[in-house]
Amino acid sequence: LGLGFNHIRMIENGSLSYVPNLRELHLENNRLTRIPMGLADMKYLQVVYLHSNNISRVDVNDFCPRGFGMKRSFYNGISLYGNPVNYWEVQPATFRCVGDRLAIHFGNYKK
Repeated sequence: LGLGFNHIRMIENGSLSYVPNLRELHLENNRLTRIPMGLADMKYLQVVYLHSNNISRVDVNDFCPRGFGMKRSFYNGISLYGNPVNYWEVQPATFRCVGDRLAIHFGNYKK
């Protein structure tokens, strides 16, 4: 689902539940300030592009469900570079449902 470059400020809670089989979500280059709620409930989501937004915080349950075995497909890619979030402030358990640590893309934030 390509929603990049649309000046989106937020994704309303529950909006993503209408696309339960989604595998790839493009939200890059918008104005998001937080990770959209509901990503953790998307069993088949594998790739999320969130780079170049205004996300300053990533919580431990933003991407992965709390229960074991709830996610059917591990993430192959999560891009968070170009956001004012500091990677050292994100708990390692936040990415417990990522298949490979190289799939997580943080980078320097330049305003």
